[in-house]
Amino acid sequence: MEEPTRQILEPDTAKGLNVKKSHFKLIIYIVIVLIIAAGVGAYWWRDSIARSFEQQQATDITGYRARIADLEKELADVSVIDNTEDQTLCAEVAPDSTTIENIEASITSGNTAALGGYMASSVNVILAASEAYGPQTPAQAVADISGFISSDIMSWDYDFALPVATLATYQSGFYGQYFPDIAVVGLATNKRVISFSFDCNGKISTVFLATDEGLL
Repeated sequence: MEEPTRQILEPDTAKGLNVKKSHFKLIIYIVIVLIIAAGVGAYWWRDSIARSFEQQQATDITGYRARIADLEKELADVSVIDNTEDQTLCAEVAPDSTTIENIEASITSGNTAALGGYMASSVNVILAASEAYGPQTPAQAVADISGFISSDIMSWDYDFALPVATLATYQSGFYGQYFPDIAVVGLATNKRVISFSFDCNGKISTVFLATDEGLL
């Protein structure tokens, strides 16, 4: 029986195989590097997109806040205009004669509690030559008036039928704004002065008090 023939590679052939193996390894290495580079590139791209998105969000938020501030200012300006228009359209109105008589009687009788029903929801009470009192509720305003007239029993003796010349003197003085033509003004025998002014609904909106006519 013949023995199998062995194939003996020549040196050049073996060298060629080694070169092919080296090329294959190089290709594998390049492929691995490309895969890694692609992964890094994809991560960088996603990170870049995320950063751009965050920056855009921050820019948008800043813009929204600025717009909100502008809208709030516009709303405030509109409110001021509306209030101005309301005040312009709302002229002071004198109450009817019966109400005026009741207001005067509440002072001359000392029954100030009755005044509350003729007052607006907020009444500006002014005491001449002092810092008192400012905006008050009707109950507070009544208490201020009660304290003013009860300090001297003679202060109840008010004259609400003052001469035109006397009222003109008050109107031309330092506190003239508290003596409009429709005001109900009284002068007591002890020279105390009280003046009621009204809003556009005919309600008492301002009460001016002076401990002496000479202050006017």
